[in-house]
Amino acid sequence: MNEAPNLAGSLPGNGLRREQPLRLDRRFLLFTLLATLLLSWPLLVFGRPAYIQDSAAYYKGGRAAVSFALGKLDRSEAATKDAQPAQDAGLPTQPAEETAKDVSGVRSITYSVAAYLLSAPGVTLVLLTIGQALATGALMVAALGAFGGLPAGRTTAALIVLAGTTTAAPVAFFAIPDIFAGLLIGSMVLLTTVASRLSPGVRLLCAGIATFAVTAHASHIPLAGGLTILGLGWIAVSRHYKRPLPQWTWAWVVAPLVIGGLTILALNRVAFGETSLAAKRYPFVLARSINNGPGRWYLEEHCPELHYTICTLYPDGLPKGGALEFLWGKNGVVERATPAQMDRIRAEEADIVLAAAGEYAGYEARKLTFNIARQLVRFRPYPFLSRLSLDHTGTPQLAPAPQGNERPLFIIGVLTAISAAIGTLCLGWIFLRKRPLRPVIALMFLGIIGNAATCVLLAAVAHRYQARVIWLVPLFALALLGSIHRGVHRLD
Repeated sequence: MNEAPNLAGSLPGNGLRREQPLRLDRRFLLFTLLATLLLSWPLLVFGRPAYIQDSAAYYKGGRAAVSFALGKLDRSEAATKDAQPAQDAGLPTQPAEETAKDVSGVRSITYSVAAYLLSAPGVTLVLLTIGQALATGALMVAALGAFGGLPAGRTTAALIVLAGTTTAAPVAFFAIPDIFAGLLIGSMVLLTTVASRLSPGVRLLCAGIATFAVTAHASHIPLAGGLTILGLGWIAVSRHYKRPLPQWTWAWVVAPLVIGGLTILALNRVAFGETSLAAKRYPFVLARSINNGPGRWYLEEHCPELHYTICTLYPDGLPKGGALEFLWGKNGVVERATPAQMDRIRAEEADIVLAAAGEYAGYEARKLTFNIARQLVRFRPYPFLSRLSLDHTGTPQLAPAPQGNERPLFIIGVLTAISAAIGTLCLGWIFLRKRPLRPVIALMFLGIIGNAATCVLLAAVAHRYQARVIWLVPLFALALLGSIHRGVHRLD
């Protein structure tokens, strides 16, 4: 490929070049396809995506959601056809209100539906993970192109580095929505800081990825909220200092959170009759508080007089084990509680967690701070040790996979640590030397820290939680180095 000129002129007085907006053209699409192919190496090495029990749960939830929607349509059509005969017979014409009172808990409806519709071939979820790799490749190309253009040689080399020395590939081919945390942060960084370098088509692509990411997992909602507040703050500062910004920049920044949030509210209203961003959620925060100590100590001391539902569920004492065991173990909440009890546990969760944090404030603060620091440096990719096996009803279940070579993941773990360290040093140098590029670096790192804090507050410390975002460090290091190489040091 020959590099197409992207220059629209020079910035007066400093010789810096101003880039034309990155376009969603044939060149962009070809590099996205190349990135997707490079990111697909886990599929070639292991022959399947990585799975956990949630992977099968997302598929089953998607199948239930699609069946629910089709059932509603069938009943609506039947009601329309039978309305007049029913009226003539003096019978009610309105169908019974659909509720989901018998549901103990659910995961993201949008991601579950995507998992069900993209489960091919068979029920392997391969097509779903290819879609995740495609979105990841598109964001990589958008970041590299927005800052350094898309010269063939340098862009290809950058994509090879990102696919082969970061967690991006194994996380993209992990059949759960982890990759969308990184995609959310990356998209918000681009929409906030370099909107002028993106054509409307690329902006729409980034906003679409970020919007789906908001709906894909409950932990992405607070992360998106924090990034949106930071983005609006940056826009306000830019306006104050009369820095040029594209028209409607603020709208691009708020759109993912607003549209994604409204989508979640609408789906939860239709499915469960709850206008909530967290309808039928599992009590992750309560499980975390009990696992860390304060929740357990508070309940053990106060259960006799407060009579929380969780106390009546475990009259002989709370089960031992970690947060996941507390939720899904053989003696876990999900196994023991009825749907009505789960609703009451969700309603009481905030009271218990806040009261426990207040009673053990010093310990809670130290524990959370320590765990956030631990989470920031734990990012080993999840192993490809399981497969999905269909039971007699055609429902996928997690099963052990034939033992394969896990050495590639060990190598990727080592290379990720090296690339993240080098990327951090490069971004630190750029932050000190190139003041106009500081907002990009600051927002990206704040997003990564926010991811660690969100995961620790809502769940626990786990390697996969930070593996889903750490690949952004080398991505933006390469992108900003490309910008400096081309003599483009500004964000407009």
